[in-house]
Amino acid sequence: MQEIVNNIDLTAVRETKKKIEADGGHFYLEKHIEGEFHLEGSPMFTATLSSQLATFTMGADEPAVLGGKGVYATPLNYLMFGVMSCFASTIVVKASMRGIKLKKLKMKGHLYYDIGPMLASNDFPLAKELKIEIEADQDIRDVIKDSNKCPAFFIVSHGIKAEAVQI
Repeated sequence: MQEIVNNIDLTAVRETKKKIEADGGHFYLEKHIEGEFHLEGSPMFTATLSSQLATFTMGADEPAVLGGKGVYATPLNYLMFGVMSCFASTIVVKASMRGIKLKKLKMKGHLYYDIGPMLASNDFPLAKELKIEIEADQDIRDVIKDSNKCPAFFIVSHGIKAEAVQI
């Protein structure tokens, strides 16, 4: 029988945890996306994404200050959305596993960055800070600290090997 807490299927989470423990702490996954920059019009970039049940197309534009159309959300909006949604899910999974039932979980994301190095030759840092403010109806500070291994949050907070190569 499924046990659902905070919209999380704990039965599935527990089964996944068993598999992780049986494999020495690992459960490898991969994500692959193909996209295209459109040399006219808006959106400027599109990519087809897939979930377990659906396929859909997302579009992005650059803001006007970078010569973009500004109609669609920017790539950094999607980056923040991805980090925040992943972190929220991680918090809720961890809270649910501890038996904490939430009635509210809201987030505000703040990204502070400098596009100067993108257009001018300098070595200034591109990104200064990503801050996520979390509002909940329960005290979940310990859960938040325990959620720092959310994959998206971990990638932006620790960095990973990244490369771009022409094929």
